[in-house]
Amino acid sequence: MAEPSYVPVLPARPSARKAYEALTPSVRAAVAPLWVVPPRDPAACRRARRHPVHETLAHIARVQEGRPAWVDTRGGESDADPRPVEEALRDVPARTALRPVTGPERSAWQQAACAAAARACGDGLGIRIAPAALADERRLEARLRRLLAELADLPLDLLLDFGDVQDDHRFAFVEESALRALALLGPLHGWRTVAVLAGSCPGADAVPDGYGAPLAEAERYDWDLWHVLGRSPDGRRLRLTYGDYGAGHPRSTARPADPDDGSPWGLLRHTGERTFLLGKVPTCADGHAADIRRTAAEIVATPDFEEAPHSAAKDWMRACAAGRGSEGAGHPGVWAWAAHNQHLTFVVHRLQRLQQLQRLRLLHQLRRLPQPHRSAPFHRTA
Repeated sequence: MAEPSYVPVLPARPSARKAYEALTPSVRAAVAPLWVVPPRDPAACRRARRHPVHETLAHIARVQEGRPAWVDTRGGESDADPRPVEEALRDVPARTALRPVTGPERSAWQQAACAAAARACGDGLGIRIAPAALADERRLEARLRRLLAELADLPLDLLLDFGDVQDDHRFAFVEESALRALALLGPLHGWRTVAVLAGSCPGADAVPDGYGAPLAEAERYDWDLWHVLGRSPDGRRLRLTYGDYGAGHPRSTARPADPDDGSPWGLLRHTGERTFLLGKVPTCADGHAADIRRTAAEIVATPDFEEAPHSAAKDWMRACAAGRGSEGAGHPGVWAWAAHNQHLTFVVHRLQRLQQLQRLRLLHQLRRLPQPHRSAPFHRTA
C-alpha cells in the first residue's frame, strides 16, 4: 500500500472522526491520521461499556476501514495499571491496519505492547519524537538506538513532533531544531515514512474580542516549516511527509473534554493558502446564533473561501451563513468538525497540486537535456 502524502495529528473524538469520515474517497486515500487518544474523562469512563481506550481504538478502526493510520494511546496510559491499554493494543490493531505509536521516552511496558501489536497486525510501528525529547539530543539518540535494536524486524515510521509553532521566534527555533533532528535521527534507520508535525492554528483564547471585521488571521507556520525543511542544501527535495494538527491547536489532543465543554466562546475556522481565518463566536447567550451566522457570512465572502476546493464543511459554512434562527448554526463540536474537514480537504488538494507541478518541472528539465543520437530501429541489409 502506498504511503500517504499527509499525516494530520487528530484527537480521537467524534468531531475529528466525523470530519475524516466526510472526506471524499480521493482525499481520504491521501490522508493517514495520527489519532491521539485524549486523557480519560472520569464521566466517560463511567458511561463506557468497555475501557475507553479499547472503545476509542475500535471507533478509529471502523472509521479507517482498512486504511493505514497511526494510534497513540498516551492519553489513556497509566504506569500504575497498564493492563487496559495492553489489552486494547493486543485486541484491536491485530485485526486492522492501525499502526501503534511509541517513542524512546515511553515506558518499557508501553514499548513492548506496541511492538507486540505491530507484529500482530503486520503493518509496522510509528516512533513519535515529542518536543521535550529534542532538548537532550545525546540522550535521545542513545535511547532511540536501543529502541531500534528491539524493533529491527518491523517497518518503522519517524514522526517528528514539534508541537505549536505560532510566531516568528518559535518558527526560527523549531526550524533549527528540526534540521538538527533530521541530521541526527534520519540516518539511524531506513525509515518507511519521515513526517514533520507541527501545529499553528490557535484556540479561541488566543483570538482577542472584537478583532478585525470580525475575522482574525493566523499564519500557517506549519506549512512554511515543511517547505523550508523539504529542501536539502543543494536544492533537492527531501522525502518528508507533511504533517500538522489539522485545524486545531496541539493542546486539543491533550484535553479530556469534548469541544462542547461549557466554554462561552468558540471558533469558526477556514484554512486559506497562507493563513487560518478565525472568527470568535459565542456559544450561548441571547442572539448568539445571529453572531455565528454573521461570522460565517464574513468567511463565505472572502476570496480564500471561494478558492477552496469543495468539501462537506464548505457546504455547511455556506448554509450556516444563509440560515435563519438558531437551527443549523452549530456548536463547538460542529465547528471543530467543519474546521477539520475543510482543512484536510484543502491540504490534500494543495499537496496534489505541488506534486503535479514537480512532475511538470521534471518533465521540462528532461526535455531540455541533450538527446542521444538514436539510429533507426530497422535498416535494410544488402
